[in-house]
Amino acid sequence: MLINCVLVISCVWWGGVVADQASVTLQDNGFDGVLIAINPTIAEDPRIITNIKNMFTRASPTLFTATKKRAYFRNINILVPKTWTNGSYNEAIGLSYSKADVIIAQANPQKGNIPYSEHTGGCGEYGRFIHLTPEYVVDNMEQIFGDVEKVLVHEWAHIRWGVFDEYATEGHSSHYVDTDGVLQGTSAKSIELRDSPKPILVLSMFTMSNNPD
Repeated sequence: MLINCVLVISCVWWGGVVADQASVTLQDNGFDGVLIAINPTIAEDPRIITNIKNMFTRASPTLFTATKKRAYFRNINILVPKTWTNGSYNEAIGLSYSKADVIIAQANPQKGNIPYSEHTGGCGEYGRFIHLTPEYVVDNMEQIFGDVEKVLVHEWAHIRWGVFDEYATEGHSSHYVDTDGVLQGTSAKSIELRDSPKPILVLSMFTMSNNPD
């Protein structure tokens, strides 16, 4: 069963000591501890926070469907730069930009506003983070990159489950010859996910806090 997403927002200044943030956990089908961090160089823009909430609210039921009711986003922290003063934020104890699962940062010169994941490991291994530009967050650019909820779930599969792109990327052929000498098309390999909870209701919760970095 699918229910409406609920947002819970609590805001105070950061004033704690930075510590290693616990990894994202999946309990009773819900991902907790997902950290979205805004780079300190990004100019203050309330649309970024509003759109982050909207994007992940849309992505949560999409993830729920894509994982056959096994997972959804339940608790997401938004880490805001200390220089952002038009608001009050939660005390960000234990949160840091370097530990973020998703970063909002200036464009990579080679990729522009394309959403992408930093993943250097093998298939099935965790990635480092998802990179989104402030321009992408504000405008979504769905006419270029497609539905934002599908983009986020696609990138989440990269960093959470180490799933490679199911299409040929730049510099790689769209076909290959397998070990049996059979020509195959480039595609994503089916793997058993490390997260396998029972189905549960879809719910999204957000908190916001200041960036200690």
